[in-house]
Amino acid sequence: MLNNPALLGNSNHNMASMNFNTQFPGVWSGNGAYAMKYKDVGYFGMSVSYIDYGTMDAYDAGGNAEGQVQANETSIALGYAKPLNNQISYGVNIKMAYSILAGYVANGIALDAGVLYSSADSILSAALVFKNAGFMLQHYRNGEREKLPFQVELGLNFKPRHMPFRFNITAHDLQKADITYNQYLKTNNTIDLSGNTVVAKEANLGEKVMRHFTIGTELVLGKNFGILFGYNHQRRKEMAPDILSRVTGFSWGLHFKVSKIQITYSSAAYFPGYNMNLFTFSARISDFSRKNGNSRSN
Repeated sequence: MLNNPALLGNSNHNMASMNFNTQFPGVWSGNGAYAMKYKDVGYFGMSVSYIDYGTMDAYDAGGNAEGQVQANETSIALGYAKPLNNQISYGVNIKMAYSILAGYVANGIALDAGVLYSSADSILSAALVFKNAGFMLQHYRNGEREKLPFQVELGLNFKPRHMPFRFNITAHDLQKADITYNQYLKTNNTIDLSGNTVVAKEANLGEKVMRHFTIGTELVLGKNFGILFGYNHQRRKEMAPDILSRVTGFSWGLHFKVSKIQITYSSAAYFPGYNMNLFTFSARISDFSRKNGNSRSN
């Protein structure tokens, strides 16, 4: 739902999920969500997301200690989706975000709108979403109203009929042609190991296009088990040092089912020696309810 509200559907009915994410040292995030179908009106979902930046030391302009401060952000999203026909669904989210950075507070409201196409044989699906269209209601003290991070994404998912693989590709930040953090791949006046000055090279068209794409695959080893792999080109180019890139930008994960609970674990390499880890737990609430006549209280 948070990626695209149009993804709300039968597979989400009466489902609850929670996840938590260990990001950088001292920083963690998580969310909880629930979705359901209400008669023929459509599918509804709600999610609460939270990120905690931890506690840090504060100093005034003269460098004098002022104790410790905290920073965190919260977002509440309400989603709705409905099938247009057997192959196309549409959905919208409305979100409220609240941010506390030390003594500074800001909040805002945003809207997501998406559409999903699924082929009749379920082999191919495609989705388009416009995210974070909105504005700040209250800006930080002594600051200015900032634009929300509006984003356009297009995703494709393909599952060959007789192969145990599922492939996906996502084109993100389509609202902006050039999303390179800097138009140059290397910094001016850098000295290499031979003592020569490195001449900055501007990112070419191919590089600028590739920054928009993430790719992934799932090895499906049964109804309740799969192995996940992914690659984020923008993350690799922006986070990996030139001399020690290793697996920066790559990610992997597992998803499996234990009793009635679906569990997903994933790990993404942001820079050498550090990975971000995500744990997700989800279950259909009705699976835990007793069936009439199957049991009695003692």
